[in-house]
Amino acid sequence: MSALSYLFFTSIKNSLKQLLKKPALIIVYAAIIVMMVFAMLPVGKSSIDYSADMTPILRAVAFCLFGFIAYSSISKGLKQGSTFFSMPDVNMLFTSPIRPQAVLLYGVIRQMGISAMATLFMVFQIPNMRNLLHLDGLGIFAVTSSWFIILVCAQVISLCIYSLTAPYLKRRRLGNYLMYGLIAAVVLGLVIYLISKGGDIKAVLDYFGLPILDYVPLVGWINAYMMGLISGETGKALLFMLLAVFFPALGIALVRRTNSDYYEDVLSATERTFVLRQAVKEGKGAGRNINRNVRAGRSGMVGKGGGASTFFYRHLTEQRRTGLMILDKGSLVVIVAAAIGGIVVRNLTAKGAITPFFSGIIAFGVLAYLLYFLTITGKFTQELTRPFIYLVPAPEIQKLFYSNLTTVLKSLLEGLIAFSIFAVLGSLSWWYVPLAALAYATLSQVYISMSILTQRILGSSNSKVLSTILYLVSASILLVPGAIIFG
Repeated sequence: MSALSYLFFTSIKNSLKQLLKKPALIIVYAAIIVMMVFAMLPVGKSSIDYSADMTPILRAVAFCLFGFIAYSSISKGLKQGSTFFSMPDVNMLFTSPIRPQAVLLYGVIRQMGISAMATLFMVFQIPNMRNLLHLDGLGIFAVTSSWFIILVCAQVISLCIYSLTAPYLKRRRLGNYLMYGLIAAVVLGLVIYLISKGGDIKAVLDYFGLPILDYVPLVGWINAYMMGLISGETGKALLFMLLAVFFPALGIALVRRTNSDYYEDVLSATERTFVLRQAVKEGKGAGRNINRNVRAGRSGMVGKGGGASTFFYRHLTEQRRTGLMILDKGSLVVIVAAAIGGIVVRNLTAKGAITPFFSGIIAFGVLAYLLYFLTITGKFTQELTRPFIYLVPAPEIQKLFYSNLTTVLKSLLEGLIAFSIFAVLGSLSWWYVPLAALAYATLSQVYISMSILTQRILGSSNSKVLSTILYLVSASILLVPGAIIFG
């Protein structure tokens, strides 16, 4: 038995031994297995109309989901790299007299095992796949195997891209141009298709069913493999699966052929992952800046300030270095979502499928949902994890006001732009824009209040379960009375 095989099987054996020493964890795993078994059992007939074809919805959602996973991995590979190794691997494997190619293969196989474990949780979705998507056994296998393939391929491609482009600035720039150019082409194609065919849901689904999207690298290939299995086109599915597997295999071959010293490439990413995990264990995850690829941007302070107002001017200075004074990349996502929503709503309203009032309510709800994620990861939430806000000798109200002022201005400006675009495209009244933007900015403060309340009650605890429960309770207290009055 080789050293790597011994290490692989010994790690599995030791994990099982550790599990036997934790009865509570055994009970949890047993409960999960029981739920999986019940999920796989056949159920009674559903009241849903099985004559409806749900494959267009599945194809569109899968394309967007696979695209997001691929974008996240490739973007990470172009910036700071990815890794499937840990610090013990760095200390033991990297210094051992084993060929780097064998170590890389070991890392890929282990990553495949981790992805397989993550894919097991797709079993919980079997009832939904049967009842909502009307899939049979082959269709369920197509969805779960596609999920496994995208997880493995995205991680391998991320490591290969970083190893091949890290020392070369021109290669990284070319990679960014190709990635964002492809994304822009897909989005622009969607907009043009909606304008030409009518901006309703059917047009969106028809666009993602165009044959040309099957040839989008990796994302389109895996999506075409999944849809080929579901539709019974086994030959087509096999061809696109081979294309999807060939892509990361080619990356590994290039890493080996170019003698790229990927040990050095993955070392910083492994160290960064280790530091992040330690910070999360200590409850300092949000406050630790481990991104070393900081864009310099324009230098110089914005304003001067003093005392509590220093936080406001520091946030403006940091934001200006990204190229914008108030808005950020999240704002771009909100504005694009509003534009696409406006096109869809315009056609639905013209056909009488929805009234302008309810279209405005739906748009506000969707953007408010996006705002939640943008707010809890914003500068104010990060500020609460740093010591400076607690050390500045100023009244607490002033510190909260100035450290949160950029969030208020950003939400207000973001709301004005997004709802203006939506109102123009969706043919809504002019008064909808200021009212929706004001409510949008106010809602950001509701989310901020929830963050402060959670931080106040839980303190340094980083329990996601407790935080989620507290968020739901506080959201009910703050939002339900207003909803009742409005209703």
